[in-house]
Amino acid sequence: MEKTVESRVAESEALYDQALRIIPWGTQTGSKRPPEDLRGFYPPYIERGQGAYVFDLDGNRYIDYKLACGPIILGHAYKAVDKAVMSKLEGGIVYGSAHPLEVQVAQELIRLIPCAEMVRFLKTGAEGAAATVRLARAHTGRDKIVSFGYHGWHDWCVNRGKGIPAAISELTISLPYEDADRLEETLRQNRGQVAGVVVTPPIHGPQQWNSLGSFLETVQAVCEEYGVLLIFDEIVSGFRTAIGGIQERFDIVPDLAVFSKAIANGFPISAVVGRREVMEAWDEVVITSTFGGETMSLAAALATIHELEQQDVLAHIWRLGQRLIEGVNDMAERMDLDLQAGGCPATPSLLSFVGDDEERNQARLTDCLKELLRRGIMPYSGTCWYLCFSHTEEDVENTLQAIGETLEVVRGRQY
Repeated sequence: MEKTVESRVAESEALYDQALRIIPWGTQTGSKRPPEDLRGFYPPYIERGQGAYVFDLDGNRYIDYKLACGPIILGHAYKAVDKAVMSKLEGGIVYGSAHPLEVQVAQELIRLIPCAEMVRFLKTGAEGAAATVRLARAHTGRDKIVSFGYHGWHDWCVNRGKGIPAAISELTISLPYEDADRLEETLRQNRGQVAGVVVTPPIHGPQQWNSLGSFLETVQAVCEEYGVLLIFDEIVSGFRTAIGGIQERFDIVPDLAVFSKAIANGFPISAVVGRREVMEAWDEVVITSTFGGETMSLAAALATIHELEQQDVLAHIWRLGQRLIEGVNDMAERMDLDLQAGGCPATPSLLSFVGDDEERNQARLTDCLKELLRRGIMPYSGTCWYLCFSHTEEDVENTLQAIGETLEVVRGRQY
């Protein structure tokens, strides 16, 4: 008997209610919390994944476009990566001295990432981003940071919520992407005080992606004029826009960068890379991690890099992403919907309603997400979908069919 909408995630919902009593947020990651307006549709728990699919606690299968919030670039339970990881379990995974894999993976990243002359490994993207800021301050002797975009939860980059000392928040100046012209004014007003400008490249939105090259060129030129380090937060863009990240894609080389997420197909690792002169400031700071050289994640990174190069993974992902973008735009035009798809094909924005009524746009998006989940499609959000090597053309065509059915339902409703 087919499950009703109300009961399709009942087991997950019950467990989540238990979790909320013993785990703050009910989970470890903000982006994994079930949105309140999707309760009953969105599965709070995924039990397993295989290739491009995930299966929730209630047994429902989804074509996965959330992909663990970005780290899965090859596919869930990808054999070549899992085999590399299992080979390390036989001899232990962390020791009192370094493992040779640290050198091997560092050499590969230096070969692949334009700005990388030296490399250090940590575990999370937020940790890596914080390390770049500390290095920039140590190298320049300055305290202030200018930020474009999201970089994690550490004190230096969070300007909302409790628990952040005002004295620390005041050292970071956050600017919106669409106001890059303010950067020069900001650096002029804080001349000699800014250590670095940290940029998370905006790769999801259609307008931002189309103007990204010129935006980054402007930022780089202003940084050079004022003697400020340019830092790329490539946690999302690295290994997706190009193996060497957005800096390779647009040939704009920063002084420092942090990579994470897709670098090891889901295993926890981040890499801080950059110019030798700046990276050598590591000798003057305290940034150390017991698990930075853990061998499972290093082996996973090495295997992932091999697959990315040998299988031409990014060409496959970009082709499928472009098909999704074009398919959704064709539907929107045919149905006369104020909807625009675009952004980087590896991380497309597919459900961006562009009407002036924001409340109506949000209501339509929420209904779209509900209808897609009912049809076995797991998006990240309306404006962010991830693709992996395990997605097939058939998956994409099935997804477009589900999107078409969804848009027909939404078009017929009054908002």
